[in-house]
Amino acid sequence: MKILLLIASCVCLLAASAAAAAEPSIVEGAKKEGALVFYTTMDIQNSKPLLDAFMAKYPFVKGDLVRLGGTAMVSRILTEAQAGANRFDVAVGISPSYMPMRERNLIAPYKSPEFANLYDDTHDPQGYWSTVYLNTLVLGYNTKAIAKNDLPKVYDDLLKPQFKQKFIIDIENHDVFVALSQEWGQEKAVAYFRGIAKQEPVFLRGNTNRANMVSAGERALTFVYSQVIERMKQTGAPVDWIPLEPVAVEVNPAMISAKAAHPNAARLFVDYLLSKDGQEFLKTFRRIGPRKDVKPDPPKLFEGFRRRVVAPENYKNLRELTKIHNDALGIR
Repeated sequence: MKILLLIASCVCLLAASAAAAAEPSIVEGAKKEGALVFYTTMDIQNSKPLLDAFMAKYPFVKGDLVRLGGTAMVSRILTEAQAGANRFDVAVGISPSYMPMRERNLIAPYKSPEFANLYDDTHDPQGYWSTVYLNTLVLGYNTKAIAKNDLPKVYDDLLKPQFKQKFIIDIENHDVFVALSQEWGQEKAVAYFRGIAKQEPVFLRGNTNRANMVSAGERALTFVYSQVIERMKQTGAPVDWIPLEPVAVEVNPAMISAKAAHPNAARLFVDYLLSKDGQEFLKTFRRIGPRKDVKPDPPKLFEGFRRRVVAPENYKNLRELTKIHNDALGIR
């Protein structure tokens, strides 16, 4: 037994040494490549300073930023791939962008040494994606319209008569539906969303739009990103939020091109995005990150509740999923 333990310890040490030695070789490779092409759906006010911070740390890499909407980014990557262009090195986008690229073998696996510092459910074990930041979908509410004692405690409470015509729901974000389908099974999730539809909700895109509508008192409740409500609350708006469990967690995965012109710079950039430095920088934009040692501000944005991370693989049949979701809500 002692011999087996000794062998196991040696293997672990060798693996750790290999991981530690990998970074210098990646750095040297990135120096030779000297460039990086970064596609992202992240807004320009965040993505440009983030890329600039990376280049300040690694001045031998010249970064090229291409900022596009979620659908536009995937369309461009697929179009370039068909033409044999394959221009991007790293893409950071919304979850539904992953499967079209993965199914066409446009993404290369990379197990970053930073994975050891991330929550297990925030990266792909094979290395095909890792979330750079995430969003927790909680129940935001107007504090003047609903007293704390009257708040829903579980999802089913939203189906009670007192919450009729008081709810706003996103017409495009399916993460709550997917998370509840994972938790309960799709049949029960569909039945639940049919119940929500009977409550006569308002359908509205955009987290800030929905939060503003709740703050104005036009409707009292909505599923919304916790940091959006928290930010408004801190400015004095009459809003707050509670986590209904399981809390649906939306990821924004980083993916490396399978045909990256600058593969070492791509790996170095992903390592930076997931590093403590990179995550602390993203935290200044009020982003919630996947690292265990970089807590959001305040920490309760990602702590103290049970969660369901909606992995990108759950969007494999996006068209079918959208139809099921929309049919349940009566959206045509």
